[in-house]
Amino acid sequence: MTRKGYRLLPHTADLLVEVRAADFPSLCADSIEALFSLLTDRRRIRPAERRTLDSGPGSPAEELRSLLRQALLLFSLDRFLIRDAGANMVGGRAVVVVRGERMDDARHPVYREIKAVTAHALAADEGPSGFTARFVLDV
Repeated sequence: MTRKGYRLLPHTADLLVEVRAADFPSLCADSIEALFSLLTDRRRIRPAERRTLDSGPGSPAEELRSLLRQALLLFSLDRFLIRDAGANMVGGRAVVVVRGERMDDARHPVYREIKAVTAHALAADEGPSGFTARFVLDV
């Protein structure tokens, strides 16, 4: 695992990301932060606005995918970049509060275009040392 909290794994064309965390809410928040670290330099994003993402019901992997897709939609539709994320379990579902701001072309370089969070190879599993997520980003 890198100091950033995620690592890229070998994949043929897309980005395969692995994230580890102590619990499931942290896994969701850290995965969203990893997604935005692959989009831009998160250190340049001001935590000016808050948005709330609700996973909805489902398996842990489905909840994670839903949250990642919602976060990517914030960027795709509103040009909203996420600086940081925090999560809790509410009613058996993960709810994530993200902080960030709308993209400013002068301050926010775009590293790559991420088109989608796919269901391919998606996993969110609990192990002896916590939770691990793997997800593929279509670039």
